[in-house]
Order: sequence, then C-alpha cells, then structure tokens
Amino acid sequence: MLEAPVLKPMLADKLMAVPTTPAFIYHADELRRTASRIRDVASISGSKLLYSVKANNLPGVLGTLRPFVDGFGVSSLSEARAVKEALGDSGTIHLYSVAIPLADADELANLCDYVTVNSLGQLRRWEPKFRGRAHVGLRVNPGRSFLDDRRYDPCRPHSKLGVPLDDLADSANEIFPLIEGLHVHSNCDSTDFQHLLDTVDVLESRLGPILDQIEWINLGGGYLFEDGMDFASLHEAVKILQQKFGLEVIIEPGATFVRESGYIIASVLDLFDSDGKTIAVLDTTVNHMPEVFEYQFKPDVVGDSETGRSEYILAGLSCLAGDVFGEYRFDEPLDIGSHIVFKNAGAYTVVKAHTFNGIPLPSLYELQAGGTFVEMPWTQDVTS
Repeated sequence: MLEAPVLKPMLADKLMAVPTTPAFIYHADELRRTASRIRDVASISGSKLLYSVKANNLPGVLGTLRPFVDGFGVSSLSEARAVKEALGDSGTIHLYSVAIPLADADELANLCDYVTVNSLGQLRRWEPKFRGRAHVGLRVNPGRSFLDDRRYDPCRPHSKLGVPLDDLADSANEIFPLIEGLHVHSNCDSTDFQHLLDTVDVLESRLGPILDQIEWINLGGGYLFEDGMDFASLHEAVKILQQKFGLEVIIEPGATFVRESGYIIASVLDLFDSDGKTIAVLDTTVNHMPEVFEYQFKPDVVGDSETGRSEYILAGLSCLAGDVFGEYRFDEPLDIGSHIVFKNAGAYTVVKAHTFNGIPLPSLYELQAGGTFVEMPWTQDVTS
C-alpha cells in the first residue's frame, strides 16, 4: 500500500478546532480531489465508474460524489434507498447481494437498474422477478487469489462469493439466456493492477465464447487509485474486454474514494501509569473504528513519530480490555483535553460504528473551505 500524504499543518490546525469530540469529519474538498483523480483514470480507460457505498454511506458523502460517478454500487435495500435519495433521477444503481431477502425483492426491482446475483440458485429464483425491470448479472469467482490473509480474500477456498468458473461453464446453456452481464471481484486494497489483468486473462481463457454472449462486465473494486500508481494494466484489461468482446466495462472502487478524506477526532480523558507505560484514555473507542479490533491494525495518528519524546498507549473508553489503538510517540506531551486526530479514517468506520457500553456515536461534521464545520445528521435528504 502506498504511503498516504503527510497532513498539512494548516489542515491539522483546522481539524483540532472541531466543536465536539468524539467526531467523524469528512473533508469535502479532499473528497472531491480524490474523486476527480479516480474519474480521470476511469475516463482514460473508457470504463463506467461506480462508487461502492459499503465503504461510507453518509448522505453528504454520496451527494459530494454524485457528480463524479456514473452510479453507485449497493448491497442491500437500505443502501439502495439511501442512494436513491442522493441520486434522484440521475445515474444508475447497481445491486450485488450475497443473497436477496424475499421481503426486499419487489422494492429492489423498483429501485435498481442492475441486479447481480451471487449463485445459480439465486439466479433461478430471482431472474423472473427482475426480468424487464433491471439488467440481470451473475457474480463469478475466477479462483485466482492474490491475498495472504483469507479474511479479505474473495477467492479463498470454499468462498461464498460468486459462482466458480467450472460450474458456470457446465451450466452455460441454461445460464446465459437469463443474464446480460457478469460481475467479478478478486482483490482487496491492492496497488497492483497487474492482478486485475491476470484476472481478465483467466476469464478470457476460460470463458471466451461466453463473454461473446453478454453485454457488460463489472470488474468490482479492491484496488486503490493513489497518486503515482501505474494504471497501464487497468487500461489493458479494459481494452481486452472492450475490443475483443464488445463489452461495457464497469469498475466499482469504494474505500479508495473516501479513506483519506475522513478523520476521527478524540479528546484525552485520563492519563495514568500502567506497568511503566502511560495510558491515554480517549473519549472514542475501537467500536467507532471496528476494523482496528477485527483485523488488529494500528490506525494512523497525526503527530505520531518514531523519534517522539512522549510515548503513550492510546486506549478507548469501553470496558473491553482490547479496546486499544496502539502505542504512539509525540514530540510534545499530552494533557487532559488534548485532541488526537486519527487520519485515513473515511472508509469502514462510520458504516460499522456501534454503541457498545452506551458510548455515543461520533458527531458528524463536514469540513468546508475556510475551516468551517457543518454538523451533519446521520441521515438527511441530499437531493435538493
């Protein structure tokens, strides 16, 4: 993963001025800059661009991204409803669900322009419901793994995600009259688009005649779009699918849109010694950043330095013993009331945050030009 840019001092000062903590802040200008960069890459490749809502579904974020994308990728009825609020009558809604609940099917058929099912059983069950109302697709699993950590790997052994290529080939005569497109997602947080080109090579070699029978393919997400990356393999992958098979190609990044534009700001509530190390208890918790606990990584904090003279264990407010962010060093000592800024917190934080121990969810703010904070409700109408 490429190293994130250093936070500019002026921006750090603005973030420190947040009215209340704990707070989740999304920096609207930074979000637009990132979205513009991704939009440019997609346009050069000739692919349609979606934002995968699961990374951050705040209405203000969806509204900010709306001018930069061709549509939104959703995985549930609640996400589809939120996106419809943000889109109004513009753009498209693309649903992929591991399984579609019976109670949701009718409303999803009314809301979604594309519906991708996950299994052959789901295809047989739901294709009649969506026929003529949405473009129906099927997720395939290319069986090509690029990740060592199976928790992130869509192509892990016994994966629940997508139809294996052998099963697809064996049922081709039945399947392809029922679908218009395919969906494939085979990576997570990758900076190497050669992985995507390798995946397309697998699809071409195994499904070449089948690809001639469909109209579109969604290559999913799982890739970062950061400054300095080489996008040549992405462009080559899209070119193969467009020129050899005449397919409309869709890409659906998520976290890379929003990660660097989001921050969580906390205040120090207590400082004390524990077996020779200083604990700094914050008014936030790993339950506001659940992937810290789930995947055991150390989040980025503004001012953390290997050479810092003052060392602390930053701990969350809940009674969970493992509610700890990690050990950090700062040039200046912390005091009660000092603000801690977690950066690169725009993805998979507010969408997963919960209120264990009755600790409130963070306040939500948009940081606008000039350093103005606008408090945002957790839900709002962004169509106006």
